Amino acid sequence: MSKQKKFYLLLLSTFLGLFCLNLRSNVVVARSSFTMGILENDKPYSYKNDQNWQGFSIELAHQLEEVTDTEINFKAYSSQEKMRTALKKGQIDFILGDKANFSKSYQSTKAFLYPKNILFTRHDSKTKKLDKMLHKKVGLLKSGQQQALLKELGLKPVVFADPTKLLEALEKSQISAGILSDYSYHALLKAEPTLAKAPTTATKAEENAILHRISDPNVLALSLSFITHNHPKINETLTEGINELRSTEKIAELSQKYFTKDLTLN
Repeated sequence: MSKQKKFYLLLLSTFLGLFCLNLRSNVVVARSSFTMGILENDKPYSYKNDQNWQGFSIELAHQLEEVTDTEINFKAYSSQEKMRTALKKGQIDFILGDKANFSKSYQSTKAFLYPKNILFTRHDSKTKKLDKMLHKKVGLLKSGQQQALLKELGLKPVVFADPTKLLEALEKSQISAGILSDYSYHALLKAEPTLAKAPTTATKAEENAILHRISDPNVLALSLSFITHNHPKINETLTEGINELRSTEKIAELSQKYFTKDLTLN
């Protein structure tokens, strides 16, 4: 073999070696990328501030990126139903949800957040006890996750776009009660204080509109975890990340920040 051919073979071998080394290097440093489904205007879980996503779910995802060495993107939906459909179709990789609302074909991490709910009706309602409401219609928000809970209690879930429409249906007796998260319920009372206490010069209509809590919220707690569909490897990664964040009490800290209480305790 001529010296010229040996030179070209050596040059080619060196080039291929450097190429493979670079390829292996890229494979090692590449980060997995997941897409998390979130809800629009779902304070305090996910909401926009100056065009940037903020909230409990967003910050938890960012902390999860650090402990699992992954990249997490977000895709927003207007309702739980649309987000669950996207999860089933594989358009997103995981969501924060209550496993009770999903079939056995879905995987989940261990529950790590237990937000309380409040079941309520109006002051003028004829039915103010849970055991008297069997098969009655109960309103929840399209962002709510109480469907399975209500069905377990023998109640019929009816979805509404916002609290105003839910209260209108309650006034017209189209539903017997409503259910909101503890956070959303108190946010509603803060925005509409006459729903908690009628003014001194209240009319009969205002007195009737005062909200009455039916049951202790501890009885109606959700169990939130990360939910995946046909992605055992992603679920494994999420589980490892959540376990680490739980052990360092990072989730409890986020709960205090966004809910002003520790909801990691069942």
